[in-house]
Amino acid sequence: MRKTIMTALLTGAAALTIGTGFAAADSAPSVVGMEEHAAASTLSANGTPYSVTNRSGNISGTCAVTEQRDRGYRTETESTYNSRTDSWESKETKIWRGIGLTIVCR
Repeated sequence: MRKTIMTALLTGAAALTIGTGFAAADSAPSVVGMEEHAAASTLSANGTPYSVTNRSGNISGTCAVTEQRDRGYRTETESTYNSRTDSWESKETKIWRGIGLTIVCR
């Protein structure tokens, strides 16, 4: 039986605020009010994926996290073709995209 594997990425849901019922977001530490480097260290130590989604102010100044949001999920779909039955079988896996940080620099 010959199988061909193909992978497709689908866009996840819109970003949701922390605490809306997603287990991954609930386990993320709150870094609002921390300086940027301290927040990055805290999230990395916890194994929480993050990215800066908005930054404003003078970058040479002191930068602090003013907001954090759940970035939602993306769905990875793995499809396998079964030539014997001439059909596709799909398996979807949701992958958490992590935390998005808003940074303000003074």
